[in-house]
Amino acid sequence: MTKTQKIYPLVIKDESDTIIDMSLSNEKGFNKSLERGILWHLHADTGRLLPYDESLPLIQIKQYHSWYEAILKKEKTEQVQKSPNNAQPFPAETEILKKLEQIIRDRQQVLPEGSYTTHLFTSGAEKIRKKTGEEAVELILAQDRDSIIYEAADLIYHMMVLLASENIQVNMVLQELDRRFS
Repeated sequence: MTKTQKIYPLVIKDESDTIIDMSLSNEKGFNKSLERGILWHLHADTGRLLPYDESLPLIQIKQYHSWYEAILKKEKTEQVQKSPNNAQPFPAETEILKKLEQIIRDRQQVLPEGSYTTHLFTSGAEKIRKKTGEEAVELILAQDRDSIIYEAADLIYHMMVLLASENIQVNMVLQELDRRFS
């Protein structure tokens, strides 16, 4: 018998405490919102758990007795004009990996409260390995292009946390890949 999760109303507000939308969520959506820093809700038509609006960062989410409340950053992040092939322009791939590695290592040292990365490090190596495996499975199961991109980014992030927990620099992985091309 599968465990069904209770569905509760989700009140979505901006920073000024103005209600901007209403939706539904469950415990899985609440936890996923906390983990990923974006709001997840149950889509009204499909009942699937989906991101609400990834351009509106989640400031806070609270669970009350019979409802959820989410506070989102008011202004959408600036959209960068897309290049002709519809890819976002960005620094060299290795620069992004180095930047991500630095952020992860900084959080490993400081362990800021409320950070998902802190949660992973304080949960231990086994939890980090488990989450990396879960993300790999989510990537394999992704059915459309956008989902594959999203899940691949999650997998890379969790892989980078795993590398940091084992004191392995991403440059070592890149050198191994380069060696394979030789």
